Amino acid sequence: MNRVARYCGIRVLLLAASSSVLSPLSIAQTLSWTKSTPLPEPRAGYSAGVVNGKLVIAGGTYWEGSKGHWTKKLFSASTHAFDPVTQTWEKLPDAPSPVGYAASAVAGGKLFVLGGYDGTHVNRKIFVLEYGNGRYAWRSFGDIPADRLFAHAVGVGNTIYLLGGVTQFEPFDAVGTCCTSKTAANSLLSLDTLNPKKGWTHLPPHPGAKRWGGCAVTDGKSIWMFGGGFQGAASDPVTKFDEALRYDIASRKWEVSKSLPKLAEGAPGAPLFLKDKILLIGARKVYQFNPKRLEYTELSPLPEVAYVETFVWLDNKVIGSGGENTIEGPRRRSEWTFFGKLSDR
Repeated sequence: MNRVARYCGIRVLLLAASSSVLSPLSIAQTLSWTKSTPLPEPRAGYSAGVVNGKLVIAGGTYWEGSKGHWTKKLFSASTHAFDPVTQTWEKLPDAPSPVGYAASAVAGGKLFVLGGYDGTHVNRKIFVLEYGNGRYAWRSFGDIPADRLFAHAVGVGNTIYLLGGVTQFEPFDAVGTCCTSKTAANSLLSLDTLNPKKGWTHLPPHPGAKRWGGCAVTDGKSIWMFGGGFQGAASDPVTKFDEALRYDIASRKWEVSKSLPKLAEGAPGAPLFLKDKILLIGARKVYQFNPKRLEYTELSPLPEVAYVETFVWLDNKVIGSGGENTIEGPRRRSEWTFFGKLSDR
């Protein structure tokens, strides 16, 4: 398993928090999983969110070659949408550029893709996917103020918050095996997408050591950040963080919350907020975090081992697809699409 998967289940990344903030449902204590239609072009390190009532997956990375002979990491511009009712995938227009390991968030019903890497250069651009007049379309939306890969983004209303990440792509070898994190940042920035000319606001950085990976999610009032890791050089051990940090949007203050369970340190998984609790969906383990009681509860695991970047709440289901699995080593991308159904005990 590569280092990214080891401490963040690839990028959590990556995040569909804005769609789930409005969910009318509270998490029950039982969660059952099934598999749906496979992702047509399996990839990891993608951007994702809910647009027009569908799960959209854009960009990402995959490997050229075959089992035992993976030769090069490639970066994709492909975009697909999953309809939770018909359980079918639709090919959408490609992103303006190949991009992987970007931050992404939904704000105002649009998917924003921020930063990342195109396989050769760090991307400073912001791309936006929106739906209107019966079609999906991409457009450029300015730049981010600093180089950022593996960052987190969350949307609250029409505002995007961009958290952490690294400033360089730091592969272990020439074919793109990922990654060290010596250029990690602890910054927090915000942008009002309705008034982008006002520019980015620099907010208090998160406390504690710099890190990457982990995950972040919003409940509309706070931004929660879980776990993360740090590795300065390929020969260094990985430092795994068990912290849960909370940023209060109104007061602009950070606080340290209850630590993660031991098995979730560093890599708690993809987060999803549903009314008043947070799901942390890892490579197999699934935890529910109660922010009011500061309690973690283990729920039913995924049916397969897969590091899925993003889960969303659609059609009364928890849905996620793609990412990385371990069937043929760490470079195999997963085609599985998971459905999670919640029910009362």
